[in-house]
Amino acid sequence: MKKTLIAIGTAAMLGMSLVPAAAMAQQKFNLRWAHYLPKGEFLEVEEEFARRVSERTDGAVKFSIAYSGALGGGNEVLQLVGRGGVDMAAIVPGYYPDQLRYWKASQIPLVFDTPRQAVEIMQDSVQKFPEFTQELDKLGVQFLFQQALGSYYLTGPGENCHTLAGVSGKKVRAFGSDIPKVLTAAGATPLTIPVVEIYEALQRGALDYSFLNLGNVVSNRVHEAGKHTCGPIMTMGGHLTVIGKRTWNRLPEDYRRIILEEAAAAQARYPDWLEQSDAKMIETIKASGASVRAFDAAELEKWKAQTPDLLQAWVQDMKRSGQEESAARIAERWRELGQ
Repeated sequence: MKKTLIAIGTAAMLGMSLVPAAAMAQQKFNLRWAHYLPKGEFLEVEEEFARRVSERTDGAVKFSIAYSGALGGGNEVLQLVGRGGVDMAAIVPGYYPDQLRYWKASQIPLVFDTPRQAVEIMQDSVQKFPEFTQELDKLGVQFLFQQALGSYYLTGPGENCHTLAGVSGKKVRAFGSDIPKVLTAAGATPLTIPVVEIYEALQRGALDYSFLNLGNVVSNRVHEAGKHTCGPIMTMGGHLTVIGKRTWNRLPEDYRRIILEEAAAAQARYPDWLEQSDAKMIETIKASGASVRAFDAAELEKWKAQTPDLLQAWVQDMKRSGQEESAARIAERWRELGQ
């Protein structure tokens, strides 16, 4: 695949205009935002979004972000935000494979080559395929933006994580239903382990390599437990930032416009921010005395060739709900944009 540049004028398409905060009804809204991740640099774009909305509404709209699952676990918050238990949430599509049958495709491994490409293809899809919006509508939530998730790397005590031979036979952290298939294709043994338990698992030898993006490697200090990091291996779409329809419909129209404007700005900011952040994370890892090594390109192509076509498997799986035709159109578009 090569990079696909999709220029989408989100703000223009929404017909948004800047409205002075003084002209708005001065109702106060303190929105509770449920987040599954701990507070850290990796959430900088989301926190900037919250600050800018608050500033532009003269503090009439504020966000109380509850980190580390304080308002609900990662596999609980979709129901909570849809029913009004919380106002906003960070939703991982892969945690809800039965409810988010379209959005979960954004987290299929080995479909996107770079985080930037993943963002651009998903923006294109939201504009061209109503199924993505309709799926969220049924669950009572309004889409705002999708996180650009950094590419995934292997991190552990073994220095040969840059080749298939170095991964084969090793216990590697997995999650979801597709990542285990990718790791199995490399001859590894996938183990489903929560992010917060990876450090100790590496120390005890219960795990040979973690499988994480660089932001989470650093924020969870995984590079201290495993001195060798190799990659990138793969990339995919990140979590969705959504707001519950009940809350959305209570907000004055002018506030909704500002939120959508800032959501579009956050989405546009993500790729550049992530590239800069990943460069910074690599320097942080190296400064600690650990190493970062590129995974051998020929070995990675071999790994991909050994892995089943997971995008086509998703299309076939959509047969169960009678959505194979629309899924096939989406998959065709993704392949076209990624050529």
